[in-house]
Amino acid sequence: MSIRSIVVGTDGSKPSYRAFAMAVGLAVREQGCVHACFVSHVPGAAALGGFFAPVPLVGDAESDDNLARFVAQELGQASVRGDFTCRSGEVAAELELLAEDCKADLVVVGRSAHPALHLGGVPRQLLARGRFPILVVP
Repeated sequence: MSIRSIVVGTDGSKPSYRAFAMAVGLAVREQGCVHACFVSHVPGAAALGGFFAPVPLVGDAESDDNLARFVAQELGQASVRGDFTCRSGEVAAELELLAEDCKADLVVVGRSAHPALHLGGVPRQLLARGRFPILVVP
C-alpha cells in the first residue's frame, strides 16, 4: 500500500512538530503529499453560545502565519508537495473532514504532551472512530 496523501495535525507543540516531521519523511519516501492543518478548538459552551469569554474562531493570526511559514519552508526543503490550512471546530472531526477532502491514506498526529492524558484526546477520538489509518507520534 502506498501512502500518497497524508494529513497531519499541527498546533506548534513539540509533539505536533514531531508528527509533521514524520509525515514529511513518509511523503519523501512515498513521493506523497502532506496536508498540514491547524484546528482552533472551540469549547463546547462557546460553540453553543454559553457565557464564556469570546473565543476566536481561528488561532491568532501571527501564530497561524508562523505555522504556515514553517510548513512551507520544511516542505520546500524536503521537495514535498503540500499545503497548510487553518480550521476551527472539534479537532478530530476537522482532521477527518480534511482527510476525506484530500482522500488521505494516513492521518498523523502527535501524542499529548500532558502526561495525565497518556495518548491524548485527539488521537483517542481518531482511533475510536476508525475511519482512517492513524499514526500517533510520541
